[in-house]
Amino acid sequence: MGLDLKARAPLAKAFTLSLANGAHGYLPTAGQHRLGGYEMWLGTNVLESDAATKITDLLLRMAGEMTLK
Repeated sequence: MGLDLKARAPLAKAFTLSLANGAHGYLPTAGQHRLGGYEMWLGTNVLESDAATKITDLLLRMAGEMTLK
C-alpha cells in the first residue's frame, strides 16, 4: 500500500507512516486476501478484502484536495 500511495500521490514528496492503534496484524491487499496464509484467518483479520483499496483511494483523494489549495 505504501509503495502504491507513493507512486500515485499527487504530491512531489509523499511517504507513509503507520500506527496500529492497539490492533494486532496488518492491512492486507486484496491479492493477499485471495492467497490466504499469513494473518488471513478469521479472527486475526476482520477487514473486508478490498479495505486496502478503499483506504488507498480515499487517501489519494484527500491528497488531491490538498494540492488544490
